[in-house]
Amino acid sequence: MTICDSIVNGKCSKHFSKEYRERIDWAEDSYSLYAMPDNSLVFECNGARFTNQYVVPYCPQLLLLFDCHFNVEISAGLGTVKYLSKYIYKGPDRATMEISGGVQDEIKTHLDGWFIGPTEACWKIFEFNMYRESPAVQHLPIHLPNEHYVNFHAHQTVNEVLARQNVEKIQLTTWFDYNSAHDNGLGLTYWQFP
Repeated sequence: MTICDSIVNGKCSKHFSKEYRERIDWAEDSYSLYAMPDNSLVFECNGARFTNQYVVPYCPQLLLLFDCHFNVEISAGLGTVKYLSKYIYKGPDRATMEISGGVQDEIKTHLDGWFIGPTEACWKIFEFNMYRESPAVQHLPIHLPNEHYVNFHAHQTVNEVLARQNVEKIQLTTWFDYNSAHDNGLGLTYWQFP
């Protein structure tokens, strides 16, 4: 960028030149005001004169390490912590839509309204885990006596379903029964039980 790229209405849009300053002043909830001593050093480029007032904050170690320019500024205050926290932990982009009208196809509405942002898309393309549960959580089918869920085909009658062998058994109650009948059981937790 040349010196002319930053000039807007006769002033630098980046707020240069800065005031001469002998030491760093820590501003609250703002960027720090860096030391720019008046040491009479002048640099000329394309007919323009530059002093310490035009030096951009930098970190010499980063300049040497990456061989490129980094604009490094310290921002102190609670506003900075809040900004960083919100930036790091922000969720994916969200869209809100309203569906109205007559009969609706719920599946089509879901697919039409499904929004995936670029971050989530890349995450899915690379097949990274979307979430992790630690420790693993498994739903236990807890129910009142004789009120457990039973799977059956639509063409079966109630009597056919009830006549099936072990229709009253589910994984949870079978696990309880097995562990109460055997002193040491299998040493398996519920989710490992077949």
